Amino acid sequence: MKVRHKREASILVIWSVLGLMLTGMGTLVAELWQLQVQNQSGFDEAFRNQSVRRVRLPAVRGRIYDTHEECLADSVPNYCIAIYTAELRSPRSGVANTLELVHEIRQRIGREADVSFEDIKRHMALSPHQRLEAWKNLTPAEISKWRAAFEVWTAPQEGSFRRTRVPGLDLGRPIEGSSIMIDTAELDQRPTRTRANTLELVYTIAERIGKPVEIDLQDIKNHIYARRPLPLLAWENIDAATMAKWADTCSNLTGTDIYYKPDRTYPEGENLSHLIGFTREADEIQEEQGEHIDFDMRGLEGIKGLESTYNDLLGGEPGYKLVQIDVSGFHHRDLQEKAPRPGGDLMLTIDRNIQRFATEALAMRQDGEVPDQPVRGAVVVLDPNNGDVLALASSPSFDPNKYMTSAPYRIALNNDPSGRANNRAVYGQYPPGSTFKPIAALGVLREYPEYAEVTHVCEYPWYVDKERHRYKKRCWVHPSEHGEITLRQALMFSCNCYMYEMALEVGFEPIHSMAEEMGIGQYAGLFPDLEEPPAQKNSSYGNLPDKANNKIDLCNMAIGQGAITASPLQMAMVAATIANGGTLYRPRLVRKWRTGPMEEYNYNPTWAIRRIDIPMEALELVRGGMFDVVNDPYDGTAKKAQVPGVTIAGKTGSAQYRKVVNGETVGSVHAWMISFAPYDFPRYAVAMMVEDGVSGGRTIGPRLSYLYSRIFEYDGTLKKEVM
Repeated sequence: MKVRHKREASILVIWSVLGLMLTGMGTLVAELWQLQVQNQSGFDEAFRNQSVRRVRLPAVRGRIYDTHEECLADSVPNYCIAIYTAELRSPRSGVANTLELVHEIRQRIGREADVSFEDIKRHMALSPHQRLEAWKNLTPAEISKWRAAFEVWTAPQEGSFRRTRVPGLDLGRPIEGSSIMIDTAELDQRPTRTRANTLELVYTIAERIGKPVEIDLQDIKNHIYARRPLPLLAWENIDAATMAKWADTCSNLTGTDIYYKPDRTYPEGENLSHLIGFTREADEIQEEQGEHIDFDMRGLEGIKGLESTYNDLLGGEPGYKLVQIDVSGFHHRDLQEKAPRPGGDLMLTIDRNIQRFATEALAMRQDGEVPDQPVRGAVVVLDPNNGDVLALASSPSFDPNKYMTSAPYRIALNNDPSGRANNRAVYGQYPPGSTFKPIAALGVLREYPEYAEVTHVCEYPWYVDKERHRYKKRCWVHPSEHGEITLRQALMFSCNCYMYEMALEVGFEPIHSMAEEMGIGQYAGLFPDLEEPPAQKNSSYGNLPDKANNKIDLCNMAIGQGAITASPLQMAMVAATIANGGTLYRPRLVRKWRTGPMEEYNYNPTWAIRRIDIPMEALELVRGGMFDVVNDPYDGTAKKAQVPGVTIAGKTGSAQYRKVVNGETVGSVHAWMISFAPYDFPRYAVAMMVEDGVSGGRTIGPRLSYLYSRIFEYDGTLKKEVM
């Protein structure tokens, strides 16, 4: 038998092992210190870089004022009920799961469920282990649609042969008879997703405040996927009563609050909608000035009118906020914020009261006009002494406040056959008809002063080729005749035959030259760049033919027919030029502007496009003819435009055109009148046009009388009658 003797361990070995252990532990401690202490800032920076998001904050939009500083477009708070989905980490909810499944099915079947939110809550409280009959009495078409949708919904995933199961639904029996049954017991035991909790919260709030639900499950999904750190706006534009109900019944709910965002209001409504325009929520952006934008709160963007033209000025400068979020999108805290800079303001030359008078005048239906249809036309009122635009009305109009908030209203407006969204005053293009005759007369008199005494015979029929009796034309009074008349009488009578004879005798150039100098067919400059000095752009608008191809074209041009077209704004500029003695002003719409609410105003100067060389004798003859149009008691074509106590001069026009009605081509008339008043010292120049009217005198005359009466009562020239 061997006996093992105990062997003593060497002290050297023990100390060696101990040294190795201490060395290893020291190395480990050093590494840990380097990671946890020395490199901590680097890891913190990496974490922040991965969790910091840049949020773009909208600025408050600037205001638009009329010439008396009455607000025409203002920014107001839009109070909303917001849901903060990142905070909805509530425990399991069978009600939320069931509600989510109901919405998923409804999206696929295209029909509302036969159970309400209250029904679901009652079922889950009393009998959650029983199946819920969510849809009843489905039609064969609805059953077929549901079966097809269910097949797509549960189709096997790529690389698998097993169909995807939908919790709460029987994979083998998606429908029982004509009903869809939901297994609420299974849903009661499943975890609840944020979107389901959000949907339940929305329905809970709707029940307590008495408002219908305005968002659906898909809206919630989209928000959670793309904009989770931002509030989900479940209701917008809530009133004070709704806000009070929310405060009383919902303020203790997790994940909901009152949120407001800038909105736009237009106190004048339809009165100035074409000129001011409107705004809509701006498109989301991902990058601005080289900086990546993770989330855009999306302010307002101008779409039409001044809101669009001067959007950069009115829109201000957005701000930014850096927020820290985790991987699930939960908003931990705000790190840094730069406040947005408010937008600038515009002060216009428009007088909202004169604008209202113009709108009212257009709405006055006259004998012979088509009933049960909106009046389609335009009015422009200018100050002939500086070109200031005092009114710019287009009819029919629309309500910009409704346009921004109501989708059905927008759809109806876009499909409106009367063209409510069209700004006829600025962008409408029409043959000017006989309102062009003063231009033709001035052009001829400048080149041939003796034409003041020339007479021509108005006869019916009148032939372009007299020797061969070819190309018959006529005066508007056919079969009557004006007989032998002078140029001034031709303006008063609005005689076509005189203009035909004059044009054929003097040729194309004198008439074309004057029309070109009067701005026909040219850029008017109504919406200039406020940062740039005034300049006349070399761009065309409307149409002024550069030649007459034949005698018929020349005759047509002399009476404002044929290829020539102009807008009511351009014809108002013509009236103002004749009224002030020959200065064509750029129409000034913006009187002054500023880049912020606390900044000083910058003045937008008046600017004369050109001084037209018109002999005084020629100007007085044409002005005299326009005086006779309104004031001759027997033969003036616009006697109905008279206003007792004020002398008005003007020229009527009935521009003929052809249109298709019920498959047939019929003739129609655009009724025109240009005018200025008072005659001796003009303060107002007006162009008015109504589509499909009877004549300038009958259609426009009474309207113009009403407009001038209201304007001169307003400025104190006439004593206002007491009703």
